[in-house]
Amino acid sequence: MRIYLPLTVAGLTALHATGRISPAPVAAHAVTPTLRRGWADADDEEMEYAVLMAAAYDSLLLIAETTGVPRRIVVVAEVEESLVTTGGDETSVTVSVEIGISRCTAVHIDDADAEGEILVALERLPDAIAGDGQALGAVSLTEHELMWFATQEIPDLLR
Repeated sequence: MRIYLPLTVAGLTALHATGRISPAPVAAHAVTPTLRRGWADADDEEMEYAVLMAAAYDSLLLIAETTGVPRRIVVVAEVEESLVTTGGDETSVTVSVEIGISRCTAVHIDDADAEGEILVALERLPDAIAGDGQALGAVSLTEHELMWFATQEIPDLLR
């Protein structure tokens, strides 16, 4: 099963240093049966994009909690479905084991040019969580697509 793991720059640094995302259980997002039922007319690519965006939002929440570098990061990994339980919404899952880097297949990260907009999104986050529609638009960061990198490129991303 393909999972999407929200991280921060510090989390990506830890993955690079230790070779794993830990401790277990690990929160992630995935195309779940609930999402498939709710998005019956969507194709796999549309559902995977929605899952990526859900993980990017959680990355933004992690940045807000840690006051980390303002760049959303999502790591994609493959795990056995038996290790995954579904969570509270249509994309949330929990993985029962730590995720080794050998399971990771890609890294999605904001370009440095997005940092200013991410800072604005972080300022608007409390209002978005409270349900303010304009703030929700600001934190969605739809103008900034996450860039794709192979896991072998992690050292270069951390420079």
